[in-house]
Amino acid sequence: MTRRRFGTAILLGSAFVAGPGFAQTAQADGETNAIVVTGQHAPEQASSGTKTDTPLAETPQSISVITSGEIAGLGLQNLNQALRFVAGVTPEQRGSSAEVYDQFKLRGFDAPQFLDGLKLQGGAGYLQPQVDVSRLDRIEVVKGPASVLYGQSGPGGLVSLSSKLPLDQALYGAISASYGNYDLYRVDADLGGRAGEGVLWRLNGSANGASTQQRFGKRERQTVSGAVTAGAGSSTSFTLLGAYSHDPFNGTYSVFPASGTFLTNPNGKLSTKWDGGEPDNFFSREQAALTYIFNHDFGGGWSLRSLGRYQYVSSKLGIVYPGGSLTASDATQQTFDRFSYSTREQLNSWAFDNQLHGKVTTGPIGHDLLFGTDRQVAHANEVYAFGGATPINGFNPVYGTMVVPRTPETVPGYAPGTLATVQELQANLRQQGVYAQDQMAIGDLRVVLSGRQDWAQVSTNGQRQKDDKFTWRAGALYTTPIGIAPYVSYSTSFEPQIGALVDDQGRPTGEFASPSSGKQLEIGAKYTVPGTSILVTGAWFDIDQTNVLVYLANLNGYQQTDKVNSHGVEIEATAPLPYGFEAKLAFSRQKVKKPDGGQILGVGRGGISANLEWAPKSGALEGFAIGGAIRHVDKVYAGTYFDGIERNTPSYTLADALIRYDLSKLSPQLKNLTLAANVTNLFDKKYLSTCYLDYGWCWYGNRRTAQATIGYRF
Repeated sequence: MTRRRFGTAILLGSAFVAGPGFAQTAQADGETNAIVVTGQHAPEQASSGTKTDTPLAETPQSISVITSGEIAGLGLQNLNQALRFVAGVTPEQRGSSAEVYDQFKLRGFDAPQFLDGLKLQGGAGYLQPQVDVSRLDRIEVVKGPASVLYGQSGPGGLVSLSSKLPLDQALYGAISASYGNYDLYRVDADLGGRAGEGVLWRLNGSANGASTQQRFGKRERQTVSGAVTAGAGSSTSFTLLGAYSHDPFNGTYSVFPASGTFLTNPNGKLSTKWDGGEPDNFFSREQAALTYIFNHDFGGGWSLRSLGRYQYVSSKLGIVYPGGSLTASDATQQTFDRFSYSTREQLNSWAFDNQLHGKVTTGPIGHDLLFGTDRQVAHANEVYAFGGATPINGFNPVYGTMVVPRTPETVPGYAPGTLATVQELQANLRQQGVYAQDQMAIGDLRVVLSGRQDWAQVSTNGQRQKDDKFTWRAGALYTTPIGIAPYVSYSTSFEPQIGALVDDQGRPTGEFASPSSGKQLEIGAKYTVPGTSILVTGAWFDIDQTNVLVYLANLNGYQQTDKVNSHGVEIEATAPLPYGFEAKLAFSRQKVKKPDGGQILGVGRGGISANLEWAPKSGALEGFAIGGAIRHVDKVYAGTYFDGIERNTPSYTLADALIRYDLSKLSPQLKNLTLAANVTNLFDKKYLSTCYLDYGWCWYGNRRTAQATIGYRF
């Protein structure tokens, strides 16, 4: 569906992630007491914004941190759900109908994802890697352009994921099992320890799945990840991390017609369970990766860090789906047109990053220096075909009227008795970058200066395009004795694009898309309450993106707009409070506009989320926890429905709840056992997450889901 929206530009743009239940890593002081294993990073620090361990309160940039303890405590199943609680994110672009991807907007733009500091590359069409969150130690959301350290990246920011790595403990582990409605199940395990002098190991895995909200879909995954570190605790260490994931079923990848969901239909509303496809629709995926992490301390404040990863991903897809339009011959407005497609894809990618880090002092100025070079190589192949399908009655559906294509070669044509044209797409990416950064400390003043030069080459079916770009960043933050730290930063981004341009009549111009560039001014303040770990951050931002590539369905081709502007405000607060209370707040308000005043599909005006948990640290209720969350998403731009009238999906407000109990408080024989229950969308609200009315499509959000978990740690 809208294949060009997921086309070769995705090889350069976003890539996606997903995840878990209860046995997670990372429990630091002040975090939830869910079944977790102590992690590698303190929650008040982040490395993704500067590639160094820098306190959040001293980083002149907006960064949100989500620990695996928070994911476990809230019972979150994937990255999309975790990002519900981050200011500036328009979450769950395709609601409950596309769990194979994590699709969201960050400050109005698509955001790439990085795993262990290396970019997760996407395929040539519909192939995207996903990392099960059971493998993750933490998630960091870097807001605003970050090309200066990471290369090709969007102006809205990026999502940085950190794997669980071996810890220097004799033996540790956690195991949990969850079950919920929609046949949801999870079994997660995480084990690790020492294997000898300076040798650490860790192994974690998960088997999980569920039926989807739509009638015929289901998802299923088995994933395992293992790591060994040699030289732990010495000046030289080497970690090897392997991961494998098998997704025989990837849920429902479908749409709902706008008529009967967002738009009035004389026959009523389509059910959230309605499936416009066929029972035999399928989407499978396989992933494997091998990563190395090398660290060497030269002494005298200087060190070397080298990272590298090879990743293989393949997928097969065959699907029948509603096209979003009513069948013209049906005056009752009950029947919808359908289409079909099938793809098979594979991706081989390599990514490397080498960093030299050192600290020097010149007079009153302390310098934290970083020099680096990175490289990305990706080879993607897709064989695909798009074709016709039988129509379906949305209010009295009859299934089995056609065979779902199992391969691209069997996709039916638009004319009965014919086959669709099978096409092949080969895309290759090579990117090289060098960068340097100086973090300066001058008394209470912190200054960051960064610069980077990129060279990129992309080819699609033999058509080659080369781009190069210099990006930079400058930021300053001033700490005060009362805990307030105002800051200002300016940063730029660079994103090559693939697309042959057409004119206003849809005729090829012979020109290819120019790279997209972004620039952001951000002004904000961070407040740490003295003597506590309470952190409140606020930011105003203004982003300009130029040379934006847009696919126009009516022209069947790409055009580039002059500029998109995004500006707004964000506030986030994390507050451990007296008497066992923990609170978290995220608020955002933004406007994202084209030069002509038009808006961007799927981008919301902002929203607010608030989490509150009470877990007494002493007394008769010690070991008990109860809490919940309120999530409000403001209206999201939905486009026009063939009539030129611009519309927005309605705002919605949802409530979540949780309860947890440490069973050792009942009996010493139950030591380290915990029971928990989580409910999302507590009042079972029916709502639309987004609509793309230009295509006649909408997506329902997730209805009420409930799960219970038992966990054990040692």
